[in-house]
Amino acid sequence: MYYYLLYFGIARNPFTEEDFNSLLEQARSRNESLDITGKLLHCEGTFIQLLEGKKENVEEVYQSITKDDRLIAIKTITVGAASERYYKDWSMAFKDVTMAEINEIEHCSHHDVATYIKSASAIKLLKLLVVA
Repeated sequence: MYYYLLYFGIARNPFTEEDFNSLLEQARSRNESLDITGKLLHCEGTFIQLLEGKKENVEEVYQSITKDDRLIAIKTITVGAASERYYKDWSMAFKDVTMAEINEIEHCSHHDVATYIKSASAIKLLKLLVVA
């Protein structure tokens, strides 16, 4: 059994390409050492991330994320157990998406990511991570 945690966080400042590269290098290294897999989406300064692995390892990583001063807000969306991983081959898959792409995938017309997240269920966000 695997544990998963889905959350969203809001960046304090806009991320540059260098910021993304640094974040992903750090996350992939740490996740690989803890046998954590997952995916990170970024849209308009908001991150949506799924972490999966052993519960204690996922919670350790999440606790460090909650203390990251690059984020001004963070909220757990859902946690649970799964019989298999969604991202078994990825220490951290990543995609930077636009709101237009999300609207197209979801067949909706939200003006910004904050509005979308407020109305989206955990299942909808999990599906977005898979499709995007």
